[in-house]
Amino acid sequence: MEIQYIGEQLIPGQIGRLSVVTAFVAALTATIAYFIATQRGISPSGNSWKRTARIAFFVHAAAVLGIILSLFYILLNHRFEYQYAWQHSSMELPMKYILSCFWEGQEGSFLLWSFWHVVLGFVLMARAKEWEAPVMTVLAVTQAFLGTMLLGLYLGDYRVGSNPFLLLRETMDAPIFARANYLDFITDGNGLNPLLQNYWMTIHPPTLFLGFAATLVPFAFVIAALWKNDYKGWISQTLSWSLFATMVLGVGILMGGAWAYESLTFGGFWAWDPVENASLVPWLTLAGGLHALLIYKHTGRALKLTFILLSLTFLLILYSTFLTRSGILGDTSVHSFTDLGMSGQLIFFMMFFVVLAALFLVMRWRIIPSVKEEEKLSSREFWLFIGALILTISAFQISFSTSIPVLNKFLSAFRVIPLFENLFEKDLAPPVNPEQHYNSIQIWVAIIIVCLTGTVQYMRYKSSEMKKVLKGLIVPLVAAVIISLLAIFSLEIYGIQYILLLFASLFAVFANVGYLITVLKGRINVGGASVAHVGFALIMLGSLISNLNQKVISINNQGIDFGASFDEKNKRENILLRKDDPVQMHDYLVTYIGDSVSGPNNYYKVLYQRIDKKTGGISEEFILYPNAQINPKMGLIANPDTRHYLRKDIFTHVTSVPDKKAQEESAGVFEPDTVAMKDTFFIAKAFVVLEGLEPNPPASSQYQPVDGDIAVAARLKLQTLNGETYLAKPVFVIRDRSVLAFEAEVKELNVTFRIERILPESDKLILGVKQQEAESDFIIMKAIIFPYINLLWLGCLVMAFGILISIVRRVREGKRSRKVLS
Repeated sequence: MEIQYIGEQLIPGQIGRLSVVTAFVAALTATIAYFIATQRGISPSGNSWKRTARIAFFVHAAAVLGIILSLFYILLNHRFEYQYAWQHSSMELPMKYILSCFWEGQEGSFLLWSFWHVVLGFVLMARAKEWEAPVMTVLAVTQAFLGTMLLGLYLGDYRVGSNPFLLLRETMDAPIFARANYLDFITDGNGLNPLLQNYWMTIHPPTLFLGFAATLVPFAFVIAALWKNDYKGWISQTLSWSLFATMVLGVGILMGGAWAYESLTFGGFWAWDPVENASLVPWLTLAGGLHALLIYKHTGRALKLTFILLSLTFLLILYSTFLTRSGILGDTSVHSFTDLGMSGQLIFFMMFFVVLAALFLVMRWRIIPSVKEEEKLSSREFWLFIGALILTISAFQISFSTSIPVLNKFLSAFRVIPLFENLFEKDLAPPVNPEQHYNSIQIWVAIIIVCLTGTVQYMRYKSSEMKKVLKGLIVPLVAAVIISLLAIFSLEIYGIQYILLLFASLFAVFANVGYLITVLKGRINVGGASVAHVGFALIMLGSLISNLNQKVISINNQGIDFGASFDEKNKRENILLRKDDPVQMHDYLVTYIGDSVSGPNNYYKVLYQRIDKKTGGISEEFILYPNAQINPKMGLIANPDTRHYLRKDIFTHVTSVPDKKAQEESAGVFEPDTVAMKDTFFIAKAFVVLEGLEPNPPASSQYQPVDGDIAVAARLKLQTLNGETYLAKPVFVIRDRSVLAFEAEVKELNVTFRIERILPESDKLILGVKQQEAESDFIIMKAIIFPYINLLWLGCLVMAFGILISIVRRVREGKRSRKVLS
């Protein structure tokens, strides 16, 4: 007899499932109709098929909207009978993070990507004109592939996609689902990953996925141009779309850096994480392809390179999707999704477009227009070509190092073949220190690219008068040299690579500003490239200064060893703050003055008071609120807080906090803990160091030795922040085959110790600690000064603004050219 479950709302899921199937079928229909329309051209039959394709795409769009609304309703109303809502949301989650729940899971992120394709599809139908049919064919087939990611259908034993509308009882085999009222026992969900509970994560993913979606459009125009064998009509629209994709994807990546800076505690905005790299690499090839397209537009050169780079950009987006969603980066990245069993499907998705692009390029390679005469060294196109190649090499190096887990999987597959078993004996080792590995190479790329952004603006296509070029560059060069020398000494910048990047960045800023003033006469509406290049140079300058001169100010001068959970570096760079007990830190007196709870997070209130060196008084004070939560699955999850100044940031985060709930439960009870020799741990009013073990201890008030005893005492040194020290020696005894534990009490601190067990093989012991009252309130904190980091954020805004100016200019040029043709 089928169970009639109580309280389930099945209609939202049924609407969602129907919408998933409808979206897939409609996308497939639109693909076929647009394909036939392309083949039949502007004939009546072709126009009829185009109308059919549009209707199918409208149905597809409505179905995608139906999926989104159904899933959002389920999340918003905490319908935990659905696996997606139970896995990604919770009752206590603030409303502002419901959207983050939506795209936290793989299914939601695919849906977000598909949504942006729908939006871009409508724009293309309105503006692509004669290019609509071939371009929309590529977009529609991409939508069909994305639709398969949500189907959740089985073909034999293989599952195609993962449906977000599966019920919890359909995904789990548990006795609770034998109850008709099982929902009465599921009162909450797993909740959103604490690291994603940040306002940046409500705007960063949509922006990034819009960037991903936008890279499809230049790729679609490449396929359309090769398909139609038309190498002129596609340029204007492709240039605008390439600029748009470059801007949005770049802003999305930089938003991710801002999220990392505000939410993560590694102290920075870029860590060369594999998932960060997976989004950066397509942006590099896109920037290269954009500049190659400019070369072709003005000189007729580099068309093959343009096709390759714009195609490679979209293919790298698909590859990054595979990297982040196949689970293959699980051991090397904190950002990647877990494997949902769709690796084969993702590979097929990617390989379809690889083969499609390769076939068109091979078929048309010989007839693709090219200029056989070599470029002149003094021409703008020559150096733009060099820049595009350097960006491509940069992308290759990053992609290769990031792909080491994939390469190792590939090599391991070959080892099963007897012929290759000795050829690939060992896996490739990923970089031990990723930041050093990538920075040591990419800094030289940055130096060259930034120099080119300052120089190439002054050159002309086909040929340049080098005297005029040098005349235009002399003032920026002199200014860059002077400011660089001042900065080198004032900021104490050492290392030839850092000095060169400093000079190159300053030179690029002065050169592009000079070009705007002297050549363009202040006409910013035609100077988008110069403005964007100024922004890029500022990003490089801010990155260099803020990272190279960041200063940890939370130096441990208290003589506290924070224990084995802290490495030597972090033992030096963290301070202990007990509630209402001020501590001198750099130029500040810092005081932890309490905490407050909001949802799962504890906000720790830290008062900063700047000490005036001349008067000794307080010249400034402010409060920071770093927050943290002790997550049952992930341990301590901390989010920093930052004091922003014009010339610096003070970045603060907690690295350890007391578990107050556990303290309350354990007050007055012996709480066992494993302690290593020389290890440090905290009690109510002191920190304790296990200095060592003493065999055969003498008699004491607690322990009276008996002949035959095998006894060991633990030597525990207790030290308060006031400098008072105490000694406690609990004794562990084996007597007549019995185990006895003699406690040691420190009455002044209301604490008692007892040895529960000795672990000689690991040089540790299990120590019981009983306190008469809960441990006093404290935090362990780290603080870093980032100088001139606002140059980085200013550069982000300026670069985006510059690209936006270029987009507006190109759109206007396209309108004028269409009017002339008509």
